Amino acid sequence: MFKTHVQITVFIRNKPGRFAELCDLLYSNGVDIRAMTVNPDADFGVVRLVVDQIEEAAQALHEEGLMFMRNEVLIAEVPNRPGMAAGIGHRLAQAGVNIEYTYFSGGQENSMALLIFKVADLDGAMEKLADPSGTYN
Repeated sequence: MFKTHVQITVFIRNKPGRFAELCDLLYSNGVDIRAMTVNPDADFGVVRLVVDQIEEAAQALHEEGLMFMRNEVLIAEVPNRPGMAAGIGHRLAQAGVNIEYTYFSGGQENSMALLIFKVADLDGAMEKLADPSGTYN
């Protein structure tokens, strides 16, 4: 249910077509995007990705000359039902773990959702989430 994973952050020019080109690049290299968020800026977009094949994605980005970095995030693959994000948020708050940012990839009701959290203390978060909670989801 909870695990650590490498997230790839890509910096792309904020202009028409760049998002499609990035997605095409990953697709043509056999990389599946499991979750994504884009934060625009006037000149550059910051694209955060969780992909199924990290090394293949990194190689394709490198060969394309795109600036990117990797960092570890917490992933929760949980049932897609109301309250799951709140429950995880409460458990992290109880452990004193700050959430720096988060994004989700949901699906149909009763399917699985992928919740990605960039936290200040990854080890502390994993330790807290390893304990079953009777209070929160």
